[in-house]
Amino acid sequence: MGQAVSDGQITAICRLMYNNFQVPAYYINRDMELLASSQGSTALEGPLHKSFRESMEQLQIEEATAEYPLIQSRNGLENFVITQVRREERHVGYVIVGPSAFTDISDEAITGIINDYGLPSDLKEDARKYYLSLPVIGSLKLLHASALLYFLLYGEELSTFDILQRGAALSEEEHAGFAQHIDRNLSSQREINALHHDVGLEKQLFQFIKEGRTEQLGEYARFEPSNLGILSKNSYLRSQKNIAVAGITLATRAAIEGGLHSEIAFTMSDLYIQHMEELTDIGSVIRSRTEAMLAFAERVKHSRAGKFSRVVAECQQFIYSHIYEEVTVAMLAERMRLNANYLSQLFKQEVGMPIHSYIIQEKVEEAKKLLSASELTLSEIWARLNFYDQSHFTKTFKKLTGVTPKQFRAYPRE
Repeated sequence: MGQAVSDGQITAICRLMYNNFQVPAYYINRDMELLASSQGSTALEGPLHKSFRESMEQLQIEEATAEYPLIQSRNGLENFVITQVRREERHVGYVIVGPSAFTDISDEAITGIINDYGLPSDLKEDARKYYLSLPVIGSLKLLHASALLYFLLYGEELSTFDILQRGAALSEEEHAGFAQHIDRNLSSQREINALHHDVGLEKQLFQFIKEGRTEQLGEYARFEPSNLGILSKNSYLRSQKNIAVAGITLATRAAIEGGLHSEIAFTMSDLYIQHMEELTDIGSVIRSRTEAMLAFAERVKHSRAGKFSRVVAECQQFIYSHIYEEVTVAMLAERMRLNANYLSQLFKQEVGMPIHSYIIQEKVEEAKKLLSASELTLSEIWARLNFYDQSHFTKTFKKLTGVTPKQFRAYPRE
């Protein structure tokens, strides 16, 4: 990590962040005194914070470090990017970009937050106007904005996944304790409780859990808005808990389908839901939901890896991650630093099919998802997945599934 730029340059950075993302940016010292802002404002007024200092005190600024930017949600509606500023090993302040919202905030959500905080009637309309006025910046765009902010301050490029994973994770102590708690409970017979939620959560997110794709999941799990809507009009906290419970339930099923032992999956589900119910603030609920999603995917990943050698497992993961590219045996052999013939023999011995056949099988599985969940034409699908032509795609698809792509789209099946 390098040294942060000068105060004058940070003032310019605040203006640049505002000009590019239309979200306010502030530079404060360690005592939460305003040093500079994108619009020359000296206060960040809102219904729950009457002064700039009070607004800052409602954020958990101390969690931010100079190693990576922190994306934090306040009340589950307002989002902030916070980066610690350090020079010559000294902590001198913070740059804060926010508040913003992921999407337009619904009237039901605003009513729920007003009820949660018990605002007097004379402030309710101010609160409504405030939340409706928040600039909207989508989840992935906010991730990229945080990476840009860090680069402007320190001249170092961070991956969005690294920012996401570090910000969403529990502390080492909490994580270790929670993992031990899960493992201790595996010996006990768990009663399977089926929670029935007829919801339209993003299929892709749960497919990533099913396949143990932790990196790809990281791009969605923390920020992807849920399609569940508002599940409690009287309390936004209760609504977020309900959404989290429904998400954990679906993640449990996805993990089991991905090969995770049901006993482990249901034990994790029980413990995360119990933990969720003990939380008293919206930010903690959202962070815990993210931790649960990533934990399920990580367990699936380890479960899959345990069935094969490290070399074969890494090949499979590479194929998963590069399914839209032309992956060859030679490419994998070079990556693994092995002879191509030896790698082919090892792969076939462990997986039961040649590498080329495995790649084709995975491309067909991806095609099935695109046929079910997108409106892409057959030509667009076979071209994206690097089949020779539509005839080759159709013959290969039918050979592995028993039906043509058109028939599958008309009557999709698992």
